[in-house]
Amino acid sequence: MNTLKPSFIFIFFCTFLVTQISFAQTEEQTAMAKLSFMIGDWKGTGTSYPKDQNKPYDVLSKVRYDLDGELLVLKHRSVRDGKPVLSLHTIIYYNVEEKQYYYYAFRQKGVRPFTAKIVDGKLICTIGDDYRLTFQRTPEGLFNEYGEKLVNGVWTKNFEDLLSPTSEITF
Repeated sequence: MNTLKPSFIFIFFCTFLVTQISFAQTEEQTAMAKLSFMIGDWKGTGTSYPKDQNKPYDVLSKVRYDLDGELLVLKHRSVRDGKPVLSLHTIIYYNVEEKQYYYYAFRQKGVRPFTAKIVDGKLICTIGDDYRLTFQRTPEGLFNEYGEKLVNGVWTKNFEDLLSPTSEITF
């Protein structure tokens, strides 16, 4: 009976260790979990600026984790008067070695690579020194994305989308 007890303890310890390892998150998964506010199916409207020169457009976005939570995929469609304004397939990931998020927006004309960071719970993506995208949840629970250009030292919005949760979207 005494030899059975150490064997039982060893087996229990090994089982516990394997369980802990299998449920442990990678550093990428931990970083990507900070973007969970983006996950879902979203529907709403968008505005291009200057507002008085542009009509609103309809927006659909589907945001999901992929590769066991180490990647985020954002599919986006904007339509105005029945005509596509913008179609994107975006990949967001975190590079552990560089401690950096990357945002790659693929469209018909090619890809736009952004670097990104999380500031105050918002994902801010920049390309060059004069353009940025911001993704956030509003206090009302809406998914908000907007773009800004740096004009004469002032960040100026060039578009904004406000989206509500919706039932599953298919593209």
